[in-house]
Amino acid sequence: MLIKLAFVAAMAIIAPLPKADATFTSGSLHVERYGNGGSPLIFIPGLGAGPWSWSEQIAHFSKDHTVYALTLTGFDGTAFAPAGDLFNSFENDFWFMLETQKIEKPVVIGHSLGGTLAFALASTHPDRLRGAIALDGLPVFPTLAMSTATQRYDAAQKLEPQIAAQTHDQLLTYNIGFMQTVGVLTPELVTPAATLESKSDPKAVGAWMAQDLRHDLRPQLPKMTVPFLEILPYAPGGAFTKEQTVAFYRSLVSGAPNIDVTVIDGARHFAMLDQPKAVDDAITQFLATLK
Repeated sequence: MLIKLAFVAAMAIIAPLPKADATFTSGSLHVERYGNGGSPLIFIPGLGAGPWSWSEQIAHFSKDHTVYALTLTGFDGTAFAPAGDLFNSFENDFWFMLETQKIEKPVVIGHSLGGTLAFALASTHPDRLRGAIALDGLPVFPTLAMSTATQRYDAAQKLEPQIAAQTHDQLLTYNIGFMQTVGVLTPELVTPAATLESKSDPKAVGAWMAQDLRHDLRPQLPKMTVPFLEILPYAPGGAFTKEQTVAFYRSLVSGAPNIDVTVIDGARHFAMLDQPKAVDDAITQFLATLK
């Protein structure tokens, strides 16, 4: 009961999701549909998160678009269905969803891990997308960008069992620390966001994190011909200036032929919680450029 009350309190601070018009599954994906008009948008949350992380954008854009919000297996209270390669499983389930639901040329919008998955989708079948956006998600894990494949693999092998073995309370403690230092700039959002993050299965968080660390999609970027927007949140006071951070991000996505980078000031990793209107505006401006 106390855990349930904590979730209710968290959603009182983070914008509540509107009522979904439909829910369904596509393989390992749990999908909620909002709205029923305009061009389709598909939102993918990041590591350990659910549609709640995009709640303001779902409410805003579902007025004029058909919005699909995905939940990755094991996240946000869903059961974890392990797969040999979670990235491949996700892609198969995603394209199957487009086929069975008759979703034509969506724009994919992903955060963090969801942004990395947007890179994967855009490089695999750019012809099936209208555009793609990554909010602080990159084709390679940024702190391992200069590492070899063996070093990334070793880091993943070490980290996965450590995360998987965590209890709910340990995961919550970790998520509070993450939100305080990396996740959000707004203090009032720290505990609510961490509480909602901690609904996820630690085994799923560990498995997805490990696969994210292993993947380097930069060699695939030349195939990513679809229009793409990288949204970079920036808060002053860190180790690098804004100019240095933008230059680093641009270097990681430079292989993509049709990509732009825009900055959201006054925000950390969960920029859509810190600066929801600025994120809305960036998405709106990008959509306006698409044919």
